[in-house]
Amino acid sequence: MNLKKLKNIPLFRDVPGDVLKAVAPLISEEHYKEDEIIFVEGSSADKFFVIEEGEVDIRKVINRKDSRFKLIAVLVNGEFFGEMAIFLGGKRSAEAVAKTDVTVATVNKKDLSALFSRSPKAAFKIMEFFSSVIMDRLKKTTTELVTVYEAGRLISAARSTREISECVMGNVANSIKPEAALFAVWNKFNRDFEIHDSKKFNLEKFASFEIDEPLVTWFMENREPFLSFDLKSDRRILLTKASIYNGRSMLAAPFFSQDVLLGFALFLDRKKKNAFSYEDMIILSAISGYVAVALDNLQYMQESIDRARLTQAKSSIPI
Repeated sequence: MNLKKLKNIPLFRDVPGDVLKAVAPLISEEHYKEDEIIFVEGSSADKFFVIEEGEVDIRKVINRKDSRFKLIAVLVNGEFFGEMAIFLGGKRSAEAVAKTDVTVATVNKKDLSALFSRSPKAAFKIMEFFSSVIMDRLKKTTTELVTVYEAGRLISAARSTREISECVMGNVANSIKPEAALFAVWNKFNRDFEIHDSKKFNLEKFASFEIDEPLVTWFMENREPFLSFDLKSDRRILLTKASIYNGRSMLAAPFFSQDVLLGFALFLDRKKKNAFSYEDMIILSAISGYVAVALDNLQYMQESIDRARLTQAKSSIPI
């Protein structure tokens, strides 16, 4: 890899020129197509990766046969991955998959160890960068875990849809900080998604989303959160001036119970591009799982109450 290109990679930006000359021959480039697996969980670790262009999903495999995965992170240009297994030894603890077409710079474990032996200066600069990024990741992870844990605890204890929506619109929104937000739940009698709570949306009373709403259709087809850094140029859903969620950036997460869409949370920023991050998406996605279980439980409890009332009513009828 040439020195100019190497200097543009954050990991090597502060490394002295003489050290870069030693590093450059050790770096290779690899290209992966969208959805191509870069490495699988449990495989041996022989190199680490730095993203030059594109995006990479880091995920845990829940059930590969059923294509069930837990998304841990989405990494973008300049970020690195696969380094922990290199330095600590052992197997890959997660799977890396190309979210888009990706170009990565790779460094072999043996080559890196040899470089560190020859140049303590290079070792110090590179490890200094690794340490700062890893510490930053740990801080973010701690904050995310606290948010998810606290929201999950409150949602699990909720005894009404109102209490669930208050948690999402309060605790979760305070963490992600959208300009506007809403919480919608499926109404099986009206056959639409009734908006139970909203913040800074100019909505009529009893506003709802029809079942053929573009965002609802997208949820049903993709069964995953919707994150748009720029709605104006996003072609995945059709926006009109009349759309409730007409804005610039949007993050929305569905509440699925098996194959049934129970509702969704939607966060919007009307002016700013890139208002929400992949980290925000992962937080909201995790919390959506708690919401789906809670809504399922509420429905079960209500059905039990209705059955008990029906049984009581039948028993009071004279034969």
